[in-house]
Amino acid sequence: MNYWTAGAAIVCLSISSTLLLAGLSWMVNRQQHRLPLAYLLALIALAVLQSLEFVYHSTDLFQHWPFFLKLADPVVVMIPFCIYGYIRALQGQNVLARSRRRRWTHALPVLLVAALAVPFWSLPPEQKIYWMLAGRKNHDLWEPITLYGNPYLAIIGALSLFYWWQQRQQGIQSRRSAVIEWVGNLQTFQLLIALSIAARLALFYLFDIRISLTFVLAPATAYLTYLLLTRINLPVQQAPPLAAATKATAKEIPACAKNEKNDDAHAVFPLLENAMKKGLFRENDLTLGRLAAHCGVTTHQASAAINQCSGHHFYDWINGFRLEAAAQALTDTRQPVTRICHDVGFNAKSTFNTAFKRRFHTTPTAYRKQHDTAKKE
Repeated sequence: MNYWTAGAAIVCLSISSTLLLAGLSWMVNRQQHRLPLAYLLALIALAVLQSLEFVYHSTDLFQHWPFFLKLADPVVVMIPFCIYGYIRALQGQNVLARSRRRRWTHALPVLLVAALAVPFWSLPPEQKIYWMLAGRKNHDLWEPITLYGNPYLAIIGALSLFYWWQQRQQGIQSRRSAVIEWVGNLQTFQLLIALSIAARLALFYLFDIRISLTFVLAPATAYLTYLLLTRINLPVQQAPPLAAATKATAKEIPACAKNEKNDDAHAVFPLLENAMKKGLFRENDLTLGRLAAHCGVTTHQASAAINQCSGHHFYDWINGFRLEAAAQALTDTRQPVTRICHDVGFNAKSTFNTAFKRRFHTTPTAYRKQHDTAKKE
């Protein structure tokens, strides 16, 4: 038993399992993002499966239960595809919804690895154990046609590079800076997988140094967890009972609401306002229903709270946050007006210009020039 490898595998399993449970919660609470989350959950589930396989091998459990040997290989090679599918789904595309030929192309590596594994799966248990121990002792002793060790890793590395190149060719079809940055992080993650596998193969063939892939997967999973927890807009906790929420947020209730008799509005409005302050207004397709679901309240409660506490209808209210953010970006950055328009949540520049002029009595370009002149003076 390799205690270091087993320890790293258990750490990786713990992280990926926690992330899988969190992902299931995200899917239940955020129905509007089902497609991206489906690809994300598939990716995390494969990380859990790979971690289980590492634990299975490093603790020598395969000698007691050889039936599970090499069963996970065909599906684990789908990790690069799941990352690619998630990236495209974030941009409104489903790569599996295209032509049948493309679907078979994506499935080909899985079918190839499974077909090569059939002879190994048909071996008696004692022969499975024998070949596994022989391959562990010396890579050259492995004789079954089944992909093992370096050839298997080479396929995953090649697929990672292929899908990274595919994404680079197709580009990012979004004008939102948050999406552009997030996709860039995911592409970096995909490239790191390919490079880490290439480094592992180079060390083996050039210097005969064997490094367990466990020590690659564990930090990679931790890095993916860090990215998700810091970038994804997680669903907030279900709203507490209104009476309790009223006490907890009494100091945050705006002055316009303090004299209202509607306790529901008093409790709900701070939840909605906090969601806006955290940047939810930047979502171009934000609706009242989505905002209500995000805050754990009903659409009726959210609408009543906005009307009573802000004095505005929903779209006028969120546009106020968008216009303030746009004005700040115009004075603090040199980003093009069109990009700022989409970054703050507007879908069309004409709508943005009209709303901005109504609010600030000037166009966005003139507003920026006025502040540039004031700074020089």
